[in-house]
Amino acid sequence: MKNSRLEIEAVGARLGAVIHNVDLTAEISDGEKDELRRALDDHQVIVFPEQDLTPDDQKEATRIFGPLLPSDTFFDHLDDDPEVEIVINDENTPPTGTAQWHADLTWAAEPPGGTSLYSRVIPKGKGDTVWASMTAAYDSLSDKMKVYLEDLKVVHSWDMGFPGRQIIFQRGGEHYIEHKTANPPIAQPLIRTHPRTGRKIINANPTFASHIAGIPQPESQGILDFLLSLSARPEFQYRHKWREGTLAVWDNSATQHMAVDDFFPEYRELTRVTFGGHGAPY
Repeated sequence: MKNSRLEIEAVGARLGAVIHNVDLTAEISDGEKDELRRALDDHQVIVFPEQDLTPDDQKEATRIFGPLLPSDTFFDHLDDDPEVEIVINDENTPPTGTAQWHADLTWAAEPPGGTSLYSRVIPKGKGDTVWASMTAAYDSLSDKMKVYLEDLKVVHSWDMGFPGRQIIFQRGGEHYIEHKTANPPIAQPLIRTHPRTGRKIINANPTFASHIAGIPQPESQGILDFLLSLSARPEFQYRHKWREGTLAVWDNSATQHMAVDDFFPEYRELTRVTFGGHGAPY
């Protein structure tokens, strides 16, 4: 963009970019905010290295991409702020449920549009995060498969996420029942359309996709097994090596992600802020 100070460096063939020459605590022009939103649409994961952010700074940076969403997952909130979750792992709190492919809260009627994650303490050379582009995975399908999948519905269920479900249960039976009752299984398009880019997305992940509605279980399982295997293909992935002071922002509609839990029992600490704005899948 003319007169923009931003430098956007693509770091993956299908997704991933590093944003250089920006201080997220400084004033960012409306034009640069538009450019950052386009960068997220184009690259699906964008990374801001060498940032020194307070939780409020992280929230302000995340608002560039959409309205903040109070989040009620199995992570604790930082200083009781409903918009900031703190992710801490050490010898007493091993990583739970994040080391498998997933998109966040896809069992919600309106799943998050995306997330920002800021690295506060990182074990050197460990604890990477890997993202997979589910638009690239869709593009790899044959035309006949795309036609077959187009009108199918996949059921997403909060109950599928067993490790997180256990943590919520430990907070009390009443809290667990309230959470379960508020989040019944929900049928969504198996192939959804991104509300900003118009690109098609495979809308199923192994953490929350239960079954495909309206077809026999063996057929449903076979289709899901194939579709869920695509995130493991390296050509659809970007693997991020964390350094302290890095903010990563990703599109939760277009990607799946997983943490590499090779750092246990070393200490790792990040803060997480979620944003909305993509609406219900269609």
